[in-house]
Amino acid sequence: MTGRQRGYSLVEVLIAVGITGFVLLTVVTLFYMGRRNVYSGKQMTYGVSIGTRVMEDLSTMTTNDVLNNFAIDDTTARQNVVLCNYNLLPLGTTTCPSLPVSGYAAGFAGFTNATERDTGNINATTTDPGGYLNRWSALVTGANVTNGKVGLVIRPRNPANVTAPWTTARFLRIRVVVQWDEGNGRTRAAFFDTTKVNRD
Repeated sequence: MTGRQRGYSLVEVLIAVGITGFVLLTVVTLFYMGRRNVYSGKQMTYGVSIGTRVMEDLSTMTTNDVLNNFAIDDTTARQNVVLCNYNLLPLGTTTCPSLPVSGYAAGFAGFTNATERDTGNINATTTDPGGYLNRWSALVTGANVTNGKVGLVIRPRNPANVTAPWTTARFLRIRVVVQWDEGNGRTRAAFFDTTKVNRD
């Protein structure tokens, strides 16, 4: 050989492998995060469409319809509604099992002295005589959302007679909560609010 053959040194090869590995790791992470964001957006879109459907159903109801469809009368107890990791807990629950006491909101957004109806607790006589929870339950089951639930938090406002707070309430505040799981114990929720005026 007349001339000296020149190649890459070990240091140059190691630097090139390091840069290539860093770039590949970044690209793979972007694909993973993009897939997760697309999935999350799809779930949120479906959750919002369920909430919109529930709001449309509620928009056709009068105050008396709401009370009758969800079996609420003046003997219905009013309690604080507890939210834990975006999950509505059953009425009467005062602590969040997975968080310290400061980790849950009792009566979130002022929803104290309220009652709750949700698709996790459907009874044709005591919670759902109008059949709405049963219909909404069909929207959140199946392949569209994981562990989905629709809940209503209903609160009477300005009752004319405190011994009959539901039937004499001037307003009913209603918050619709659509919740679902997105994996790894991560719960998401969408909230919708409406107010019914008692015109009687």
